[in-house]
Amino acid sequence: MIIKQLAVPKSSNQSFQMRRDYFPKHQSIWHYHEEVELVLVKKGAGTLFIGDRIKNFQPGGLVLIPPQVPHYWLFDESEGTEESDEPIDCFVIHFKNDFGVEKFLNIPEMNNIKSLLIQSTRGKYIELTENNYIVKLIIGCLESTGITKLFNLLEALNLINDLESEELISENYSILNYSEDQFRMNNLMSYIRENYKHKITLNDLSKVAGMTENSFCRYFKQKTGKTPVQFLNELRISHACFQLRNNKMSLKEICYDSGFNNFVSFHKSFKAITGTTPTQFKG
Repeated sequence: MIIKQLAVPKSSNQSFQMRRDYFPKHQSIWHYHEEVELVLVKKGAGTLFIGDRIKNFQPGGLVLIPPQVPHYWLFDESEGTEESDEPIDCFVIHFKNDFGVEKFLNIPEMNNIKSLLIQSTRGKYIELTENNYIVKLIIGCLESTGITKLFNLLEALNLINDLESEELISENYSILNYSEDQFRMNNLMSYIRENYKHKITLNDLSKVAGMTENSFCRYFKQKTGKTPVQFLNELRISHACFQLRNNKMSLKEICYDSGFNNFVSFHKSFKAITGTTPTQFKG
């Protein structure tokens, strides 16, 4: 799977673009774009791959993604729903840092929003309650037009800057050169996503990359800030967290379903990554 630069459709009478997604279409490819992306997840859960980070997300998650950073949304399959049901409900907004207006962020009234965008170069993840005013502003943004539409977004961004957030991309991450790195890394990520529930060896990954094992390990660490084992374990634990929250499977069943060969390594990795045990996490 090759990473794609998505061209966000432009409109002559709008300074930003917004849509509401009920099915994971645009999210299900590795992509990046020139615009800032703001996503509110109203329905749906899963795993967000962004830069060198693997992040589990839930309904109420608000994600701010910087320009040029590759990302991919892996939504979990909903269980016990009819085929006609809409599996996700996401509000997606794309806007330029300056909204296409030179020096727009330099006016005093925009200081809070300017601060937010400056401090969001590593991305942000925020948990919102359903009745949070920001949720109402984003929904209102989609339903309004003209100056009201813009004011709703600006007010939402203004409030977001004052909320506690989690940074997503590590300090070690650097945006890939979209050439050979692009093709190689996306082949690797595609292979990992499709096979992480099964045994994956270093030899398997180095073959996908077309490199020796030693060269591959150095390359992967340089590009992601993680060793292949660390990366795989984070993805597997992210899947395990979802299973613990949403299913009635036993801990051992979740262990093997997440790609671990034994419960000891599962327990050890879970504690190292989440800071708690699987039993404590499940509550």
